[in-house]
Amino acid sequence: MKRLFLCITLLLTLCAEGFTQNIIIGEKLPSDVRPRRWLMDMQPEAADYTCILFYHSESPLCQRALIAIKPLVEQYGELLNLVVITKEEYDKAGVALTEHLDDRIGIAFDDGGRVFRQLGVTFIPFCVVCDKKRHALWCGNGAMFTAEVMDKILTTK
Repeated sequence: MKRLFLCITLLLTLCAEGFTQNIIIGEKLPSDVRPRRWLMDMQPEAADYTCILFYHSESPLCQRALIAIKPLVEQYGELLNLVVITKEEYDKAGVALTEHLDDRIGIAFDDGGRVFRQLGVTFIPFCVVCDKKRHALWCGNGAMFTAEVMDKILTTK
């Protein structure tokens, strides 16, 4: 009976680890976590902080997260930009996301899911905020990224 309990506990632990994201606050994001293809070849302007939103155009939760983050990009001006990363095809996602393109917002295509795999992203919407040196400062559901969170990031730096 003890062995069965131990096996079940070990199995549950391994399953729980499989669903976690591969990001540690304060640590650098992997150097090869850079998308290679951008919608209309438009990358966002450089900023002190970058919000990376992992996205799928058919997900209402992703759409809400994007709509929640856009005003923050406007509010914080040159301090914050947004990179939306999708595994969808250029033709499909490009149509849905073109309206969001901006000098501070870029849409990146993760061909083959390389960036998703590198960061261990298994659920969406998922969001990571990092600084210029690629240190992760915050992560979670993009709809939970608020001005209060951004202000905390700014005051702790």
